[in-house]
Amino acid sequence: METYAQRLQKRKEGKMSNYDLDEIERERDRNAFASVNIGDEKSEAVVTVELPDDVILRLSLQAHERDITLNKMCGIVLKDSLKNLEYRYEHQTKPQVLKEY
Repeated sequence: METYAQRLQKRKEGKMSNYDLDEIERERDRNAFASVNIGDEKSEAVVTVELPDDVILRLSLQAHERDITLNKMCGIVLKDSLKNLEYRYEHQTKPQVLKEY
């Protein structure tokens, strides 16, 4: 009588392995694992920005203090500046006189 494990072993022996296909599957698994988003981060777009050296230095120091990458720090700065811009648009610095009739 033959066990299931022995049958599987016979199938493996009779079957040739395709190493290229195996490597493609392993690469797909690695990429799927690496592309998992942790937390509530949204996908980001690629933006090319030219900044002066002193600004890059300040951003790099801030990123180092927060223990994050320079790219993540630039994203944080851009998002915060957009929020401030929206706030300034909604709450203008010019005082308004409200009149009641």
